Amino acid sequence: MRQRIDQLENMVKRLIAHQPQIPQEPASLTPENPKLGNLNPSDTQDVASAGKIVLDGAHSVYQGGDDWYDVLEEIDKLKNTWNQAQDDRREHRIPPPQSQLADGSSLLFGQVKPIDRIEILATLPPKREMDNLVAIFFDRPSFPIAVPPIIHEPTFMWEYHEHCKNPSQANFIWLGLIFSILGIVMLAYHQHGEPPEYEGLSESLFQLYRIRTAQCLLSGDIAKCLPYTVETLRFNATAELNRKDDNRRGLWIMTGVLVRTAINMGYHRDPAHSSPPIPPLQAEYRRRIWLAVISMDNMTSFGAGLPRMLSAICSDTREPRNLHDWELPANAAMDLPPARPLREPTPVTYLIVKGRLCHAIGRVADLTCNSTPSSYADVLATDRILSEAYDSFPPHMQPPTPPAAAPPQPQEQLRLSYAQIGLWSIYHRAMCTLHRRFLAPAKTNPHYRLSRDRCLASARALLAAQRDLSEQWYRFAHTRQTLTFAAMVFFLELELIRKFPGSEDAVEQPDLLQDLETSVALWEVNRDTCDEAGRQWQVLAGMLESVRTCPGAKGGDSAGDSVGGGGGGGGDGVEAASADHASGLGLWGPPSQMPVVDDFTFEKELATVEIDWAAWDSYIEDAGFESGPIY
Repeated sequence: MRQRIDQLENMVKRLIAHQPQIPQEPASLTPENPKLGNLNPSDTQDVASAGKIVLDGAHSVYQGGDDWYDVLEEIDKLKNTWNQAQDDRREHRIPPPQSQLADGSSLLFGQVKPIDRIEILATLPPKREMDNLVAIFFDRPSFPIAVPPIIHEPTFMWEYHEHCKNPSQANFIWLGLIFSILGIVMLAYHQHGEPPEYEGLSESLFQLYRIRTAQCLLSGDIAKCLPYTVETLRFNATAELNRKDDNRRGLWIMTGVLVRTAINMGYHRDPAHSSPPIPPLQAEYRRRIWLAVISMDNMTSFGAGLPRMLSAICSDTREPRNLHDWELPANAAMDLPPARPLREPTPVTYLIVKGRLCHAIGRVADLTCNSTPSSYADVLATDRILSEAYDSFPPHMQPPTPPAAAPPQPQEQLRLSYAQIGLWSIYHRAMCTLHRRFLAPAKTNPHYRLSRDRCLASARALLAAQRDLSEQWYRFAHTRQTLTFAAMVFFLELELIRKFPGSEDAVEQPDLLQDLETSVALWEVNRDTCDEAGRQWQVLAGMLESVRTCPGAKGGDSAGDSVGGGGGGGGDGVEAASADHASGLGLWGPPSQMPVVDDFTFEKELATVEIDWAAWDSYIEDAGFESGPIY
């Protein structure tokens, strides 16, 4: 019987493969159209012919516009009925042991030890403790990690209380969701301060809950389109994104799984195409989820310097409205109210603002990953999109201005400003990435002066912000990468000034050196926060010493004009940067006080330090250096 079913399925698949090609989709369904929210009814009707979202109460599946897929669905149901007894027995069978690698993308590819439901449930904390952790997660104003608002709290809490009444009835995907929530809370404790009851435990619990989340996703099968599948994957990506180590490539791979799962469940199509119609409350949450998914795709591609998936995806899902949850009607017959202006904060405001910025940095990623050189007009167009996204930040999303008096306590500072500073730094790093390749051409062609000015201004802003960062920030890989990236831009500009001594930019050399010296001084102060920070400081200090002793350098020791040196003169460089850290540094004395860096150890450090070498290689290739110091 099973062979007959398989034979019938293969026949249908061959018919699908030999059918005429589907006509090209209408122009209204274009990849990443920023104005899709303005589709008129006729456009929507045309788009709907491409496929539909099918909801049956327990699944959300995207179905293409082809009747043969209905036949395949019936065959699949027949197979499921025939194999029900085998599936029931297989559910209670102990799986074979597998490798227990549990880091990055390996979590989603079977590289974790399988586990049964009893052991999964036994890992959950006691109800009283879990109640408190869940409440902390949904306390958005004070929760230190910016988690996308993609879970409807009242619905989840009802399901949570039902789970507590009968834990054995929860499916694996829902259990994965609760473990992902617990993991994010433990990550917040570990990074932003542990309460006494979790002192010394939060990191190990975070790792345990990460593994449990992955095991639940594997056991629940993300291809089955069960509720909360995409949400659980997205929260898992949030935890990976906020880790302190450098996991850019692994996160990029994981995001590919996330995007494909969302497409498989139809999130790339606006809920208007669903069958049956989706209530406004659920429809808005689907739009939020899709925006959170594509924002992650843009961020991870930009951070890893690798192509994104969104540029090849035809999506017409509208941007979610800036509304409070209590404004979303659950009745399908009711309409959504108009969106509030972004200056009125709601739980979804940050997601919308970040989504628009991520759309812009996704364009930057496209330009840097393009196999064919982009025109300068494309660069300027992307610059405008990036600037418009940044200028549209509402006042409460602008990065806080550090007070002139004593700074706030580190934990309070992180809690209040982490999200805003994160958006601000993404913008400036994107500006540097977009325009860095034109630093060298700008020396001989005034046409590229705008790019040179944009790039240096953003790099200077990032290094200036370093002065106000507490030591906790140096523990995050993306902070170290961003600050090092900005320093590399300055090092390149100094080398270009040396190669073109007659350029008008030579007058900026002392200021560039002073900014770098201040930055390296702050790296030294915070070098013990983690091993990577110490390696970063050694490399940057060695590069700075090479620049200062290079013939023609102005402002360094070799010119007899040490900026911020121990002898007085320009000694206010470090003090202006950080009055608390300036005294006793002794870094800008004689060269002998700099780290001893010989050729062998310097090369060793460069091999392990967190530097965007793809960007640096691009600098060197564009500059065309024939001689001079090798950094």
